[in-house]
Amino acid sequence: MKQLAACLLWLLWLLAGPALAAERLHNIVDDSWATAQGYQLSGRLVEARAAPAAGSGTRTSLYRNTRLIFTSGEEGRVSISVGAALWQTRADDHGYWQLQTNQPLALAAGWHDITTTPPASGPAGLLVHDARNTLGLISDIDDTVLVSEVNDKSRLLRNSLTVSPESRQPVAGMAGLYQAWVKKNPNPAATPVFYVSASPRQLSEGTRRFLQHHGFPRGVLQLKEVSSTSADPLIDQQTYKVQRIGAILKAFPDVRFALLGDDGERDPQSYAQLQALFPNQIVGVWIRRVHPDPKRPRIAGQHDTADLLRSGPP
Repeated sequence: MKQLAACLLWLLWLLAGPALAAERLHNIVDDSWATAQGYQLSGRLVEARAAPAAGSGTRTSLYRNTRLIFTSGEEGRVSISVGAALWQTRADDHGYWQLQTNQPLALAAGWHDITTTPPASGPAGLLVHDARNTLGLISDIDDTVLVSEVNDKSRLLRNSLTVSPESRQPVAGMAGLYQAWVKKNPNPAATPVFYVSASPRQLSEGTRRFLQHHGFPRGVLQLKEVSSTSADPLIDQQTYKVQRIGAILKAFPDVRFALLGDDGERDPQSYAQLQALFPNQIVGVWIRRVHPDPKRPRIAGQHDTADLLRSGPP
């Protein structure tokens, strides 16, 4: 950890130094979805930064990830296209832009690439709902599908900042479990899968690369807006999760979702609140046990992910 601390100090000094010449811009584009009730597209215009390449060493990964987190937003014009549809908007003073309507899109069910000008920092997609698919998945990321060691902050920092996305360790068996689950739908490739995390949205590109590299089904990635102007609760993780997942459940009223998380932070409490709010839409809750206290109280009606990995999806 001494080497990591020294690298962090060096990076903070570098980031605090005088600004260099103006750099090119790109968009951190959020994954989104479209239903018969409408759609929303959003993102942030920022100075171009790249996630660590596959095989990057500790210092390179730390440097690139830290630059991503501290990237500033930029005001400017943004063009967005999905299929033949094209929109024009403008990013605000902090780089954020959003388009929302209650009109359906004339697109086939399934995934469609979102392209932007300035270009996107990495691939992002729009999931057009297939009404035949009535089973969905909503999953946490850290310590649910990705080994992060949230309960040990030094290990969490090291795992999150000093390792390339492809080299991060997946939770054993989870990719296969999720792939088996989506096959229960008539159109598996268009299954409403959502990965909802409190990680900063600046890490979207790397998180998508991790999920794809380790064989997880494609899903809508929902990361947290972490900034001084954020509408997402910065500290209250339970409120953040309930708000984000509640919006998904409202957008897909005819879909029953499985919720998967871990007990490292507040997933059990967040999911219990959602079970009370949406009792007819949640097929079950499964929690991976990672908390160091084995006697930590468990919430009635929630199940262990370890049992699910042995039995397969119900």
